[in-house]
Amino acid sequence: MSIEKGDRVITPNGQGEVIDDKVYNGFFSIFSDPQVKVKLDGSGEEKEFRQENLKLQAKKPSQKEAIEAVDKIKEQLDKIPNLPRREKGELPNHLEYFKEDIQANHEIKKQLALTNLDYVDKTLEAIRKTDSTTDTWKEVESNFKIVRWWIRTK
Repeated sequence: MSIEKGDRVITPNGQGEVIDDKVYNGFFSIFSDPQVKVKLDGSGEEKEFRQENLKLQAKKPSQKEAIEAVDKIKEQLDKIPNLPRREKGELPNHLEYFKEDIQANHEIKKQLALTNLDYVDKTLEAIRKTDSTTDTWKEVESNFKIVRWWIRTK
């Protein structure tokens, strides 16, 4: 089992997300296995653990999984009853721009991708405040969680 940056793990101190998978402490540490730095949920504290003391909870999402989550968000937009007509046209476009830009090998494109996703997120957040009754919001938030997790681990 290989634990990588971005994976969710269970530690002796609780659950968290791996923020660095190769930590060497001290001069002779290069001769031993690296430790893993984990940011613990709740406290936000960063601690180092040996890999054998960690249990993998979930692998970080792949780019393909992030793109699939974006596609699901696009499908769910049609299920939001009070989505204004303008946003019904704009939000899918911004999600497509995001998908295209994250696949580019250009730093500016990647920054534009984040801007597009942020626009969709903030717009949906404003609409959710006015009508949070539909069950679709749970699905939308679940898929945004996957995309945000992937972005955080890039």
